[in-house]
Amino acid sequence: MCVSEEFGPRFFGCLLNLWLLPLVCGVGLILNIGCLIVFFSTRGHPLVPALIFLSFCDCLQLFFSFLVLFLPALHDFSQSTPYSTLGQLAYLSTGLLSPLLLAFNCASIWTICFISIQRHRAILRPLSSISSPSKPFKPLLFISAMALSFNGCKWAEFRWFWSHDPTNSSDYQYILAHEPSDLARNENYHRVLDNLLYPLLVYLVPLLLLSVLNFRILTNISNRRVSFDHKSRFAQERRSVTLLISIVTMFFLCHTGGLAYRFVDQEKYNNSELFVLLKDIINLLFNVYSFTNPLLYFVFTRQFRDLRTMWNSHFASPASRSESYAITGAKPGSSKAQRHLSMHSLYRTPCVSGKLLP
Repeated sequence: MCVSEEFGPRFFGCLLNLWLLPLVCGVGLILNIGCLIVFFSTRGHPLVPALIFLSFCDCLQLFFSFLVLFLPALHDFSQSTPYSTLGQLAYLSTGLLSPLLLAFNCASIWTICFISIQRHRAILRPLSSISSPSKPFKPLLFISAMALSFNGCKWAEFRWFWSHDPTNSSDYQYILAHEPSDLARNENYHRVLDNLLYPLLVYLVPLLLLSVLNFRILTNISNRRVSFDHKSRFAQERRSVTLLISIVTMFFLCHTGGLAYRFVDQEKYNNSELFVLLKDIINLLFNVYSFTNPLLYFVFTRQFRDLRTMWNSHFASPASRSESYAITGAKPGSSKAQRHLSMHSLYRTPCVSGKLLP
């Protein structure tokens, strides 16, 4: 299919979306499912509920990425009509599932922040973490509800309607299609959501929070004096902090492009094949982030061995022994073929008119 494309941005976009993206999503799903199996077998550890929730969000993000990104790309490069079965699936996936994809991406980011806060409290104030919460999943469910509420407005950006195929005389040849709604065309709405709230709540605040908390944790551990018997625990704590620092670095590398995209004039560059390729790369990097998280877990927890044991804090005095938390982390038309894009969206969407949406 990619062979028929001329050598250029569309050719590389075809390779990226039809070959590399499914590979990243498929392998990432397998790795995260493997992490879930390990985490369910180590339920006694205080941070396991957050780890389970984090891997679950990564799994759903990778799965929905396959539906929201791969199916419209397959419809695009196969040059199928919008009224085909593949076109109908592309409409449904972009209109119904893209808000869920963004929600799970946000939930995974905020879960990483939650883990960092818990870790920071356990290291700097060990007495506050002596007892584990009776309902560890309650704050995680709150995170998921907030992520879904924050991205729920994306559903209102689509106006759904039944479209009839003008080339088919049959009265039954209809598909359920969508186009940008009035809300999606509202400039003030995009200024508030895309230029203010999203950069702050999904990028800048999490990045700042992760950086400050983990820097304080690392500084605190480095300044502590430990006895010879406690050096193994000290090394374990360092590995834990290194894990989150690695995750913060990956977060910066994989999400900065998505932040920059929101400040670009969409109407000016949407017809550019190079700009479409850059958006495809940004989408791929989002999934690379979820793909690499299990690898980081494996490397920096000694093949998950650091998560298999409950321990007392060796950095507190004997009178204030407390459970120590192992660090973890995760943790949004040419002549040959038409590129179908949704309004102010990173995702393709079919277009009945065969023209690029503004």
